[in-house]
Amino acid sequence: MDIFLPALLIFALRVVGISVHTLGMILTVQGRRLPAIIAGSINALLYVLAIGQVVANLNNLVNVAAYVVGFGVGTWIGMLLESRIALGFAEVHIISIERGKAVAAALREAGFGATQMFGQGREKPVGIVQAIVPRKGVHAVIQITEEVDAKAIVSVSEAKTVQRGYWQPIARR
Repeated sequence: MDIFLPALLIFALRVVGISVHTLGMILTVQGRRLPAIIAGSINALLYVLAIGQVVANLNNLVNVAAYVVGFGVGTWIGMLLESRIALGFAEVHIISIERGKAVAAALREAGFGATQMFGQGREKPVGIVQAIVPRKGVHAVIQITEEVDAKAIVSVSEAKTVQRGYWQPIARR
């Protein structure tokens, strides 16, 4: 039992540390300085505590395994947390051959801001709809688009900086 308690501690430290690190990297990319600094500091503290336990006895393969597995599980949990929290905004681009106006109207009806433009595709005119939405709203925008035009081309990219605009409050599901 004594061999598994330190390993469990190492595992827990790595899971929490790497989860915080994953969130911290996303906060850094989004330019959220203070939260990113705090996440980085917490990660560094947890890293030092965990690696100290491993280095103290490198012959203990259970501790080394706990460190490695904790890293992997922490990455997975961090990714799950980030997708659940969904910080920031996304830019959704929709290209519809015949239903661009209807897609824009449906998005507006659902409370999303939508900018409609027109373009020329390879064979015929297309409707182009652009919406900048909170990341939590991306799934709803895609779902509405598919209901109106199942053949629409949809691309989503991160909107790093957004100033002004129309935002629909996103209801929790």
